[in-house]
Amino acid sequence: MTPQRILLVSLACSILSSQPVNAFLSSPSQSRGQTSNSQHKLYAEKLFSQGVYDTIGEGRIAVIPNFLPQEDIIKLRNDATNLHQGSKFSTDALASYGSSGKFDPSKDRAVLKLQQWKDQGSGDWTIRERFGNRMKNLREDLAYNLDSVNKYGAGSTEISYTRFGPGAFLKRHVDEHHEELKGKAGWSKPTRRSMSWLIYLNDDWDANQHGGCLRCFERKTLPVSKTGARGSGDLQIGWLKATTAGGREEPVFMDAQHSGTDGANSGLCALYIEDPTSGAEGGRQYISKSFHSHPTLYIGGSELLVQNTLMNSKDLAQRFRLIEQPKSAVTDFLQSQESIEERILDVEPTGGTLVLFDSVTLPHAVLPTTTRERWATSGWMHEDQQPVETHPHFGMS
Repeated sequence: MTPQRILLVSLACSILSSQPVNAFLSSPSQSRGQTSNSQHKLYAEKLFSQGVYDTIGEGRIAVIPNFLPQEDIIKLRNDATNLHQGSKFSTDALASYGSSGKFDPSKDRAVLKLQQWKDQGSGDWTIRERFGNRMKNLREDLAYNLDSVNKYGAGSTEISYTRFGPGAFLKRHVDEHHEELKGKAGWSKPTRRSMSWLIYLNDDWDANQHGGCLRCFERKTLPVSKTGARGSGDLQIGWLKATTAGGREEPVFMDAQHSGTDGANSGLCALYIEDPTSGAEGGRQYISKSFHSHPTLYIGGSELLVQNTLMNSKDLAQRFRLIEQPKSAVTDFLQSQESIEERILDVEPTGGTLVLFDSVTLPHAVLPTTTRERWATSGWMHEDQQPVETHPHFGMS
C-alpha cells in the first residue's frame, strides 16, 4: 500500500486562520501551573482548532502548515547555516547514510545543542529569542488545552537546530520509553520527554525529488481514551487490540510501583488499562501478573515474553502489542512496511510546517534525503516524572 503523504494540510484540521501572529509572542511569565486572566482568555480561544488537540491525545501526529512566517523561516535557516559553517554543531552518529559504514560528518545528523542555542553572543540571538518566545506560548497553550496545566513548565523544553546531510536518515524509533525500561537511570532526572515537535526551515522542498519525509506509523484503530500517560504519571507501553470490528483499542499502561501481593513498596510492576467501571482505585483494571521489570524486557522477543508469561488470560495475550518492537534485522524490515494494524503517513519537510506528537506513543522515522541538506528546529517539551522516593527496586528511600 502506498504511504499517505501530507502536503501542507493538517491531518485533523488547520491552524485557525483568524489567529493573529502576535498571539504567539511571549506574555509575562507565570508561576508553574498558574495563568493570568489574559492567558485564560488566550487559551480559551486556542491557537489551533480542537481537532489538533484531539489528534495528539489519540497518539497521532498533528501537522500545522504555515506556523512560522516566511521572514522567520529565512532568518532561522540563515542562522542555522552560519552556525553550522562556524563549527557550532555537533554530530551524534545516530543517522545512517548508505552501506559503507564509514562516519561522514557532512552526511550525519548534526545538532546545535541547547547550550549553544542559548549563547547570546553566537549567531542571530534576536531571531532565536523571538522563536523561543513563540515556543513558550505554544508550550503553555498545549499544557492548557491538553488538560494538563502542570505540564511543560518554564525551563522544561529541549530546543535545537538539526541538519541532515544528503543521504542521511533515521530508522524507526520512539522518542521516550517508560522510566522502568531504562533501568535506574530512567528515574534519575526530574522530567521526561512528553511532547515531540519539529518546525521545518527548508525552502522549495519537493519530497518526490529531495526525499527527507518524516514517516509516521499510526495505529489504524482509534483508542478508547487518551494515550501516552495517565494523570498518575504512569506511561503507556502497549495496546490491546479491539475485540470487534469497528471497536477501539485500549492503551496499556505500566504501574512501576505496584504493591501486588508483597505489600506496599515492593518494587513490583503490573500492566493495566483504564476502566472507570471497575470500582478499583484509580479506575484501573490490571491485566497482567505482578513482576519485577528490567531493561531486558525491551530486547528481542520481549513482546512474546509478556504475552506468554505475564498476561492474565490467553485472550489478553493475543490482543497485546508493544508500542514499539525491540530492534532486530527482521523487525527493521517488517516495521518499514505498512502492517495490518498500522498505517504509514509521510510528512513533507516544507518550511514553516509544525508537527506535534506524543513522545511515548508514535513510532516514526526520517526517510533519506537525496541531494540537499534538510534543516529544522526541533525538540521536546518535558513533564514531571513520577516521584520515586519509595522505589525500593532502585535502592531509593
